[in-house]
Amino acid sequence: MSDKVRLGFIGAGWWATSNHMPLLAARDDVEMVAVCRLGQRELELVRDRFGFRVATEDYREVLDQPLDGVIVASPHRLHSSGDVAARGRAARRGLPVVD
Repeated sequence: MSDKVRLGFIGAGWWATSNHMPLLAARDDVEMVAVCRLGQRELELVRDRFGFRVATEDYREVLDQPLDGVIVASPHRLHSSGDVAARGRAARRGLPVVD
């Protein structure tokens, strides 16, 4: 069993990449497992910068990973049925969801 908290991110825009991700990636007790965002170029940059093992445009692939929690960091204007579905799916797995 890992001593690290395994996190997934749904959304990786300017706010998440300038605030949440740098703080969490700098911690010794956090593992950045999976990230979801639109745009392959930007997705690759985020994966490489923060060391995510999984980078995808499909939130379901994030939630298929072994995680301890999920951070929904998509812009409020994009909170949609997809975000609601992601929260529901994470909740069914018993994962805490922060947004």
